[in-house]
Amino acid sequence: MTINEIERALRDLRLSGIAATLNTRMMQAQSSQQPFLETLAAMLQDELDRRHSRLTERRFKHSRLDERPTLADFDWRFNPKLPRQACFELHTLKFIGEGANALIIGKPVPANRTLPRLSPTRPPCRATTCATSRPTPSSRGSRCALRQSRPH
Repeated sequence: MTINEIERALRDLRLSGIAATLNTRMMQAQSSQQPFLETLAAMLQDELDRRHSRLTERRFKHSRLDERPTLADFDWRFNPKLPRQACFELHTLKFIGEGANALIIGKPVPANRTLPRLSPTRPPCRATTCATSRPTPSSRGSRCALRQSRPH
């Protein structure tokens, strides 16, 4: 197979991550005389990374958020009592690999105040049914009526 045929086959198999880095990985393998399995593993990791980033982009697009703030963009002057170093450490998710738990404690907020703030553009669902019962006439058309009456 020629390189063009391999690239076409990768596109047909929908392996765009490997197709995008194929030439680079081939040159890298030839220059360092890397074993085949290491090269293949690197190309598969490229594909996994590409799929993960596309999934993240797709989820952000579907969220309809205006901006994507990061922890680096956070205004730490807003609440100087907030433990900055602990927040960055929590963001690394290192505790998951260690098999530990994370407990975040803060001032309790009444439940009736948090629900409307979750989705300011959409009112909370007022479904009168649950996942195991039939929808009532008042709940027809409500997307979350068949999802245990949770807000959407």
